Amino acid sequence: MGAEPIEYVKNPQQYLGGYLTVFVVVAAIVIVVLRRPDTLLNPQFWAEDGKFWYAEAYNDGVIHSLLLPHTGYFQTIARLTAAFALIFPLAWAPFIFNNVAIIANVLPVSLFLSSRFSSVIPSLKTRLLLSFIYLALPNSWEVHANLTNVQTHFGLLAFMVIIAEPNDHLAWRIFDIGIVLLAGLGGPHAIMLTPIAARWWWSHRGKWPLIILITTCCCALIQATSILLTAQQTRSLEPLGATPGLFIRILSGQIFLAALIGQKGYLHIFSPSGWYTAFASVIAVMGLLAVAKAFFKAPEELRLFIIFAAMMFGAALISPNISAPVPRWETSTWPGVNGRYWFIPMIAFVTVLLWMTGESCSRILRVFASMALLVMVLGIILDWRHPPFIDFQFREHARQFETAPKGAEVIIPINPPGWSMRLIKDGLGVDH
Repeated sequence: MGAEPIEYVKNPQQYLGGYLTVFVVVAAIVIVVLRRPDTLLNPQFWAEDGKFWYAEAYNDGVIHSLLLPHTGYFQTIARLTAAFALIFPLAWAPFIFNNVAIIANVLPVSLFLSSRFSSVIPSLKTRLLLSFIYLALPNSWEVHANLTNVQTHFGLLAFMVIIAEPNDHLAWRIFDIGIVLLAGLGGPHAIMLTPIAARWWWSHRGKWPLIILITTCCCALIQATSILLTAQQTRSLEPLGATPGLFIRILSGQIFLAALIGQKGYLHIFSPSGWYTAFASVIAVMGLLAVAKAFFKAPEELRLFIIFAAMMFGAALISPNISAPVPRWETSTWPGVNGRYWFIPMIAFVTVLLWMTGESCSRILRVFASMALLVMVLGIILDWRHPPFIDFQFREHARQFETAPKGAEVIIPINPPGWSMRLIKDGLGVDH
């Protein structure tokens, strides 16, 4: 991959210094919080955060919960966070969950701006711009600062670890293995990352890429075995309803359009009528041509990112976990639905557009990509502020739970509306 890491440190155009790195990381945290301030001002559980991660750790015990798959695979990051939260009073648990989620949101920025990506994208300005787009990405409310969907950010982070410039420092080695393990055992991403790690090792060889590959393979084997044994009983069984027309609508709407004009912009033009199908087809063709151009002409790192994103998108189409009275593909076309599935493909698409603005592309392509990115400014503005969670007065419910008698069953409402968590006072997860 070229120069030694020490050279990157000496070049301020490629590397952020220590104090500036801290400033950028703090700024990234501020951006995440500003998009939904109630994350810290009024923290509450979101969906599985309370119903499964915390409740199962509290009621059934930490060890049992860690060994329990959910929707077919192990979700170790969420389980470990719930185990840690049991040390503190219930009222603090959502705050702890949200802080872990915020850290996960910001970690990719920290790695991306380090010296380890200076050879991948030498321009610091480009990496800063892409980091901001990642933090401000439209159509991303579902993966924003909640523990349930933190696996998406760890999946992206594990991909970055695979392609990053290796660093022999012990702290970086521990970081790399830790991220790969957490991502691999915290979601299904290791299955998609295994061929990426294999291709990277094949083209670069070396001991460290081999260690990363072996670690990824072990995680993938564990998760794949769990999915084969349990997914049929735990995932949605509604029909897919797959059709070419719905595929075009999902690809054009959720990936290409929503990445640029945001969920709110997509909602304004979304329609079941025939004219929209024709419009979506044009958008799909243009987006696929841009991606194809990058796949055949861009550097290896971007090509692998496209492959990873395509596998993520394919997995979302094959087995989306949706509970709805209509076929799952039709539901997947709706604005705001299944954002966790579209996040990484959207990041890959935007990265392709940024690459197309470079000198390696023709002037026409550079103009096209630049115009698309300018449109994205509108999407960022429209989707900047995520709606706050409905205030279910969680702290008051937590206070009532703390005063409940031993053995009492307490039902606490959580977001989204209709969800709740069931706690049995003094469950197995805590020692009173």
